[in-house]
Amino acid sequence: MNKVEILAPVGSMEALEAAVRCGADAVYLGQKNFSARKNSQNFGEEELCEAVTYAHRCGVQVHQALNILVFDHELDDLKRCIHAACRAGVDALIVQDLGVASIIKALAPDMPLHASTQMAIYSPAGVKTAETLGFSRVVLARELSRKEIARIRETTSLELEVFVHGAHCMCVSGQCYMSAMFGGKSGNRGQCAQPCRLPFTVKGKGENVLSLKDMSLVDQLPLLQEMGVDSVKIEGRMKRPEYVAAAVTACRKALSGEKPDIGSLQAVFSRSGFTSGYFDAKVDGTMFGFRKKEDVVSANEVFKPLAQLYHKQTPLVPVSMFFSMKRNAPIRLEIRDSAGNVVSAEGENPQEALHLSAAPDSARKFLSKLGGTPYYLESFEAEMDDGLTLSSAAFNAVRRDAVKKLNLLRQGTPVKFSDCPLPSVETLKPVSEPAFWGKFLHYAQIPWEEEPYLDKILLPINEIEAHQKELFPYRGKIIPVPPRFAFGTEERVRAQLKRLKETGFSSLYCDNIAHITLGQQSGMELVGGPNLNLANSYSLKTVKNLGLASAIISIEDKLDWIRKLRMPLPAGVVGYGHLPLMAVRNCPVKAQIGCKDCGQKGALVDRKGFHFPVRCDGEVSYIYNTLPLSISDRRHEFKNIRFILLDFTIEETEQAKEIINAFRFGKKLPQECTRGLYYRGVE
Repeated sequence: MNKVEILAPVGSMEALEAAVRCGADAVYLGQKNFSARKNSQNFGEEELCEAVTYAHRCGVQVHQALNILVFDHELDDLKRCIHAACRAGVDALIVQDLGVASIIKALAPDMPLHASTQMAIYSPAGVKTAETLGFSRVVLARELSRKEIARIRETTSLELEVFVHGAHCMCVSGQCYMSAMFGGKSGNRGQCAQPCRLPFTVKGKGENVLSLKDMSLVDQLPLLQEMGVDSVKIEGRMKRPEYVAAAVTACRKALSGEKPDIGSLQAVFSRSGFTSGYFDAKVDGTMFGFRKKEDVVSANEVFKPLAQLYHKQTPLVPVSMFFSMKRNAPIRLEIRDSAGNVVSAEGENPQEALHLSAAPDSARKFLSKLGGTPYYLESFEAEMDDGLTLSSAAFNAVRRDAVKKLNLLRQGTPVKFSDCPLPSVETLKPVSEPAFWGKFLHYAQIPWEEEPYLDKILLPINEIEAHQKELFPYRGKIIPVPPRFAFGTEERVRAQLKRLKETGFSSLYCDNIAHITLGQQSGMELVGGPNLNLANSYSLKTVKNLGLASAIISIEDKLDWIRKLRMPLPAGVVGYGHLPLMAVRNCPVKAQIGCKDCGQKGALVDRKGFHFPVRCDGEVSYIYNTLPLSISDRRHEFKNIRFILLDFTIEETEQAKEIINAFRFGKKLPQECTRGLYYRGVE
């Protein structure tokens, strides 16, 4: 059976000590910039070197989170961040942005890449795309069931990392734009303000219907090990060291067959207890919860005893020693660690004993004093001539010298970094006028009299199959849209694409990296959607290299930044639509009132009385912004854009017609709209 790595969150040096001393195999942390936990303490360049050195000496790996979207004007700072990681000798970089991954490959090809959970990888096809991109490990989406994880394990040789304890985002990671839209603080930039934890209701029911309990699969760790999961990950880089200590200790006990202390784990931090709903495939109202006063009080009671778990240096690394003491020769000490590192040191010559001569037991006593180091003596051998003696100072000196050499050997080596200019990105010539694309949830929404003004029409696969006869004459301009998250139903989607391709539908809309592999296997032309989070020139170049013919830029890009993008492929923007703020597997409307009373017309209501429409496509529901985005009267400002996507969700046919005409003639829509983030930008 494979050994499972316990991966702990580290937001400070004290949290690092807690993780290491309680038995973590690896930790993940971030630098001051480009980390998805911007508000944790994090590590400067020198602090990072110190952290990596400490962890490596203790036999613990360090994974650095570089898992946010990056814009073109930040690329020089990004390069410095990558250089610092290489200089420190981190063991892997955790990445969300496809462009960042390509830059790392260019500058530091030996650096292992881990696909962040922010990439929303939930299926075998998504893992395959990650492998194509050069990732060696995938951090799976947190919404997966045991069966779905097992299926992925069967289909890939990549390392799989699974979150097993900590906060549950309501939204699939990497697909939440609520914080960005509400206040400009982007979850994809490490700045999430957690508006989902505020009060939301459904038809007056519920209180915090977007707040899930923290997840905990600690008692399932032996099963995950049996399934072949490579790493079990604890969430919480913004949590206290006591939390890290409790979680790592619980995981270590569970994997060793002991009973973990779930009570202390729940006391140190929880939101009305824990849930394993996704893993158990029991997605219902019992998964919801929020932090109450009693949760805070119980935490205060356990901090002190939990701090005792890590307040002393713990000997973690077994070493063996060979000591030689011969006449007329310097003493010699050799130390070998469990990783196979070997060092030796020589000291002064021994003296003839006037009374009591040194013996192996006395030598062991002096040389095994390894306090203040991560080492403990596991075995000892000695070759010592009779009748010799040595001072305690000489024993101590040769031990310190050997340990110093071992420390230097164990701290690791920097990763090779090529300090060269970033690769070039070609750019297409701008067009005089962008085309208009119409994306519809339903066939019945399409105003066919406006069809000539739409260069492309995007429709869900199920809608196309249901109206294939009517749509056949337009198949050259119709782009099928697969479910953004086909949890457990990927084979069915693959079969649908095969049928559509055979009947003349030749393109595929890719709004998750899984769709890229599905489209490639189906032989279809690929179009990238905005939820691929393509925010910089290098992410656009990356998807072009994957075979995409065109792509839509991230909705979190600011207009000023979009204008400066190098466009290696035809690129578009979302110009109209109730933007999806969240993609959720546990529908809050279903949990409160059920699907029958929703009837695809459900909505959330916030504390100010605003209504947020909720629509579903099978297992996943989408929470839309209360106001639509529109740039109908400002489309001329998007000068380097090839096409503008009009995304129709809750609109009726006549309203869709009016919106298309407003864009044709550059007129402002009569209803209240938002400009999205094109003029505000995000932090």
